[in-house]
Amino acid sequence: MPVRDRYSKNKDIFIHYLESTDYSPDLTPLVYVPGALGFAEHFVNEMGILSPRRSLSLSLRGNGKSDAPLSAYSLEDHVSDIEAVIKESQLKRYCLMAYSMGVPFAIKHASNYPEHIKGIIICDYPAKYPDIPESSVDTVLSKGFVKEERQHVVRAIQKESKEVELWEDLKRIKCPVLIIKGGTNNSLLKERATEKYKNNLSNVNVVEFSDSGHELWIPNYDRFIKTVTNFLVDLDRLHT
Repeated sequence: MPVRDRYSKNKDIFIHYLESTDYSPDLTPLVYVPGALGFAEHFVNEMGILSPRRSLSLSLRGNGKSDAPLSAYSLEDHVSDIEAVIKESQLKRYCLMAYSMGVPFAIKHASNYPEHIKGIIICDYPAKYPDIPESSVDTVLSKGFVKEERQHVVRAIQKESKEVELWEDLKRIKCPVLIIKGGTNNSLLKERATEKYKNNLSNVNVVEFSDSGHELWIPNYDRFIKTVTNFLVDLDRLHT
């Protein structure tokens, strides 16, 4: 499935994203927002499986081929990256799919522009941006997957983080929402937060994979893809 590299400019920062090039205009476009330190290429296989649906996958600032400024890594900064990509790609009615710490970014964007969102897929994370502890920086860097020239990104994300509750923002979202959560102790979406989603969203369906943790595609990748695909097909039938 052909994809192309694209860039949007957010003030003076270039944000990289991948976009499928051969797609049907009759299918609901999908915009994927990865989790912390994730990047666009992580979703390439899924873009192929979902073809001929138009799919976009982002690398938020500091990740992948996107620019990595020394500062400006707040919740609002990340949300503005999504908005820059949407503007560049000229999407109007689309589905947002977000994983892990990408979820609060997607929720904030959707609550800012509810009229543009046809559906949302939330993957195993509460509607809350965290206050990241300073101790987590050394833990992340010790794993060795962050290049030396990008280590400042991890430090800046931590330094600029502050807890932001987004439960009230959910009330502005009227489109169908699919929540996929893990059922083991490794899931980051616990029962209390799941209930808060149900209480604040008007059109929500929760699917729990009892044998999955935070990585929802393990141990059953086909189940994960089928759940996402079925939701998107249902959105395609909506004419609103």
